[in-house]
Amino acid sequence: MLYRREAPSFAALRESLAAARYAAVSPPDALAEWEARDGVGTRVRAWRGAVLVEAADRAHAEEFDRVFRRSLPSDGPIPDGGAAPAWIERVAASDESGKGERTGALAVAAVVVPMADEDAALEQGIRDSKECTRAEVVKLAEWTCARFPHEIRVIAASDREAALHACGGNESRLLADLHAECLAALCAREPFAFAVVDRFAPARPVAAQLARTHRSIVVDECARGERHVACAAASILARNAVATAR
Repeated sequence: MLYRREAPSFAALRESLAAARYAAVSPPDALAEWEARDGVGTRVRAWRGAVLVEAADRAHAEEFDRVFRRSLPSDGPIPDGGAAPAWIERVAASDESGKGERTGALAVAAVVVPMADEDAALEQGIRDSKECTRAEVVKLAEWTCARFPHEIRVIAASDREAALHACGGNESRLLADLHAECLAALCAREPFAFAVVDRFAPARPVAAQLARTHRSIVVDECARGERHVACAAASILARNAVATAR
């Protein structure tokens, strides 16, 4: 993945992608103002003067940069994309467990996973916790906690009604508070520039919360967030925390 510098417009890039048979995605996912994808998994999203490229690996990302660099804005006389791409070396993510179960515990977990460690996490079995047995969740949670920086917030079943009442009875607001709290605490210990949140509300409430104190963090509240290794790890920690709290 690479995260480009800020720029006032990416219209030329969008036109170049269309000419190269990138398919426009409508509506775009999460943070994007527009999104395009090719047939090998490269995903391009523009958002608030920045473009985020998600590729299968660094080689594919570098090839994208080579092909489309001249379609990116530049402050100089030649449209060469300006500054070199900023590589995202690690991804933070958060996920929740217990949503909608008003009589049980609620947990949110956040994890930072270096991209260099993603293959090791996949080999260990890290995946969406909904695909794991209880025994696998316990084992994978222990492995994740020992290896990666993380934060977990748990609201016990006995405290859930009061916590929900404090948020005006709005569960999405409660979840947004917990996600933002976990990510902010994690960033204070292990700074990061990019975070993935498995989307639970259409208005991107976690990004709005974090923007108040951490404006430099790009928060991608996307569908199927667990396709990112860090988000899958967070889902495992959250599910384990809920099970432990029962």
